Amino acid sequence: MSLILGSGSTKPQFPYDMWYGVQGDFTSKDKKLTRVGNLDLHRTLPIQNKLRRFVENPDGSVKYYLGANDSRKKDSGAEAIIDSTDGNVMLEKPEDYIRVEISGTKWLYAISEYPLPGFVKSIRKTGSPWPATIDLTNNKAVSGCWLTWNGDEIARDENGLIILKGNAAQFRGGSGADDAAKDGTYNSQLGMPRTSISKVGARPYCKDGTHLGFYRFYNEIAWLQRIEYASLDCQETYNATLTDDGFRQGGLGRGPSVDWNQWSTWGGNKPFIPCGVTATLGNNTGRVSYTIKGWTGGDKVVEVTSYRGLETPFEYLWMLADDILIHHASIEDGGKSVIYLCQDPTKFTSHSDSATDVPDGYVAMTELPRTDGYILTNAFSNDGYSFPDAIGGSAATGYCDQFYTNQDDEEPTYGWFGGLLCASASDGTFAGFGCLLTSYRSSYSNAYYGFRLCRF
Repeated sequence: MSLILGSGSTKPQFPYDMWYGVQGDFTSKDKKLTRVGNLDLHRTLPIQNKLRRFVENPDGSVKYYLGANDSRKKDSGAEAIIDSTDGNVMLEKPEDYIRVEISGTKWLYAISEYPLPGFVKSIRKTGSPWPATIDLTNNKAVSGCWLTWNGDEIARDENGLIILKGNAAQFRGGSGADDAAKDGTYNSQLGMPRTSISKVGARPYCKDGTHLGFYRFYNEIAWLQRIEYASLDCQETYNATLTDDGFRQGGLGRGPSVDWNQWSTWGGNKPFIPCGVTATLGNNTGRVSYTIKGWTGGDKVVEVTSYRGLETPFEYLWMLADDILIHHASIEDGGKSVIYLCQDPTKFTSHSDSATDVPDGYVAMTELPRTDGYILTNAFSNDGYSFPDAIGGSAATGYCDQFYTNQDDEEPTYGWFGGLLCASASDGTFAGFGCLLTSYRSSYSNAYYGFRLCRF
């Protein structure tokens, strides 16, 4: 899992053509990438097409896959139960193989369905397709959707409020039981993701082998999206039309962006999109319009994105990630900020803020920038994970996503910190697959911090 950035690896000479990927240049600010490998695979996208939503058994195995074009149905066409009572709704990232190569200033990220020479196996991973919540009756983190429908439209009452399944109060999001008084109002937290909870607070609710180790799952899907669109700008305008050569173009578009102050007035910056709004898209990439009631100035319509089953992939809620920790050292102690990665869920920890040791299971990956800014370049591990290592990009250059640190604050603090992913609905062009916030302790919680349930 050591970093290979600047390792001087030779140009890849693969004896087989059953791989595809993208190539970039560390010295370039161009967000566009070059498609390399088997171009037919760039058209058929075999690995991306294996991303599938399913309902899991308690041990994480597949109970049944959901409909490719409609997650409200089983893949057999029968009605599915997706309110978590039949099992968590999860998104499957298939087993595949990854190879990262560095040649001079150029980098290459390649994937394959097959164990080609030099490729590293990436195991099957699953995560909730939308932010998770907590079953208040059974004290368990779950992934489900409690919406009801009129055809393909979300069912609403005469006041325009969404109509949820009868058991929705058991799965209240936001602050959980503390938001019970909002039930039946425009800013109800029924059917919403759970927020206002820290990693240490959420960790005990993860049972039967689930966990909060979202970074690795998210990073791999990010690279599938970058390879598919040959671009580092995931917020580029959504365009469902293929190029004349049969390739994807554009990006996924902006997320459900809102004004911060209006969001605060509406509901204290708590979730405003119920889990599973994109169920009608199935495993497809697309956007669904959702109307928020009670917003400043009247109803507000936002666009909810799903990338191959991953709903609201960015620009909605900040996501907790238990598999990364950041250590910011003072100038006296070396003046470095280092990100650590853990791949063993049994060792996930928040660690003591002022501890001088590295927690068991966490491995140093790379030094992070010490100032805020748009990410220019990433460092890579040999198994395909990537981490910001330089700023200097913009909303339309480099990785097009923002990196945040407290080390350029007037009075920075030091020690161990958590990492947050994706960015909130008010972060605009700062948000994206690469966005990383390293300014807050692991114990911190907020109304707009959520989590995804993972298992691998």
